Amino acid sequence: MKETIHVAVIDSCEFTMIGLQYLGNREPDAHRDVIFHGFSNIEDFLLSERTWDIVIYDPLNIGSFMITPNEDILRIKEKQPAARIYIYSLSVGFLKFKHVDGVINKRVSLGDIKAMWQILMSQTPKALNHYNVSITSRQRPARLSNEEASVLRGYSCNLKTKQIARQLGCNVRLVYFYKNNAMNKLKAVRGPSFYQSIRWILN
Repeated sequence: MKETIHVAVIDSCEFTMIGLQYLGNREPDAHRDVIFHGFSNIEDFLLSERTWDIVIYDPLNIGSFMITPNEDILRIKEKQPAARIYIYSLSVGFLKFKHVDGVINKRVSLGDIKAMWQILMSQTPKALNHYNVSITSRQRPARLSNEEASVLRGYSCNLKTKQIARQLGCNVRLVYFYKNNAMNKLKAVRGPSFYQSIRWILN
């Protein structure tokens, strides 16, 4: 009898779901069936009553400029304590993630993604051995705080500084502080991909 693996994909970009579905089902597996379910945000996912084996989450594609990935991960773990949680996002290398089973940058090659999928299939809760997965690009990272990244994303959404401050629950001066910190960190690893790096964070 085949094992059924239920995979939750929390990502508002429908192409992520389509790509992972294709990757997961392109080669028939005699031992398991993989069933994908898509969620556009954390709230929808938390309403689900199903038990998930794997959760794949992109904290940038959530429909809001504010990001709180580590808080979201803890909420996922509280709801699905047995699930393996993986970050699959352009934010890998720019944000620091805790309490996850692996991080994969969306910029990696197709070969790396195939390898990632093989690892994920060996890392289901029923598997005997588990290890952390990290597949990233070669670019030197610029670690941003959640607030710094959220401020940049807020400006990219054409929000005014006062609106960003209101959403973050801080004053305007602190918003400017976060913005300057973020730009200085990105400039420190500037190189030819400086503006491209900003676009990845803003997504």
